[in-house]
Amino acid sequence: MREEVLASVLANAKVEPQLAIWGWQIATYLFLGGLAAGLMVLSAWAVLARREAQAPFAAGQAPLIGFVALMVGMTTLFLDLEQKINVWRFYTGLHVTSVMSWGSWVLLLVIPALGLLTLAGLPSGFPALSAWLDRLPAIGPRLIAPISAICVMQRRKLAVLNFALGIALGIYTGVLLSAFNARPFWHSALLGPLFLTSGLSTGAAMMILGTGADGERHLFGRIDLGLILVELALIGLFLADMLNGNALQRDAAAHVLGGGATQVFWLGFIGAGLALPLALELVLWRRSMVSVAAVAAVLVLFGGFLLRDVVVKTGQETSWSHFDNQFNASLLKDLRKDGENPNGRF
Repeated sequence: MREEVLASVLANAKVEPQLAIWGWQIATYLFLGGLAAGLMVLSAWAVLARREAQAPFAAGQAPLIGFVALMVGMTTLFLDLEQKINVWRFYTGLHVTSVMSWGSWVLLLVIPALGLLTLAGLPSGFPALSAWLDRLPAIGPRLIAPISAICVMQRRKLAVLNFALGIALGIYTGVLLSAFNARPFWHSALLGPLFLTSGLSTGAAMMILGTGADGERHLFGRIDLGLILVELALIGLFLADMLNGNALQRDAAAHVLGGGATQVFWLGFIGAGLALPLALELVLWRRSMVSVAAVAAVLVLFGGFLLRDVVVKTGQETSWSHFDNQFNASLLKDLRKDGENPNGRF
């Protein structure tokens, strides 16, 4: 009888013993993209609802904050790319079955739309910056000033566009993960609504931090309170969805229900990022306190980042397949003695 041994060696530290291809860059991108989406939607709402007088920061200044957040987020996404020179390939076509393809095109639409809404808000939100741009040599009077004037006149139409694209961007940040069916912790249709709601909540928190008007701070404090309640409900549904799934989905949920991510998820995200700011905003329902509102807003932003960080890391630790790790360094050494590259053979 002839006996043969079949051996397979995984020599990729990013795959074995668990997937580890996405780090802080992706979590940061998802957080800043969600924040930009929230600012887009809430800024557009302030314009469409004719709340410019009540919410001057939201209508005039928030679009620029959102634009900067989006650009920083896009930078972290670019840093994560292994082959950065090939980024243009995303725009050689639209692959209808690819979530990343849809997302790349959504971002391509979001950037100019948010940029134009920013120009529309500069005269009221940042008058000094608006005047400086209008006076730039060559391009200021001939290009920037006329475009800015058109944006101001078409502000409501731009608000409609930004409202729609902001919702699309906010949902996409969650759908991007849920489309990876190979990861049980990401395999839920609730990630899209959850990330959208979280993005809106962080957007409201930024309004609270940025405004100097008590009325606007109080307005977005109430909005954020409602968004936190919705977010808590969605998290409950997400965990229930996992726990009512198959054994591997239940194992995935166990990462935040007694596993390695439990403390960060419950104490950091749920406790400090949602429950505590919810309690503080309830206190502020009838009485305005700037310092308390600022603390609540910072905690919401902190919780928004922790949500993305926990979901990204935990999703990579879960899989539909389980293989016992029987890696043997001496076996690999013996295989190398035959003069062939085992990484190329196996």
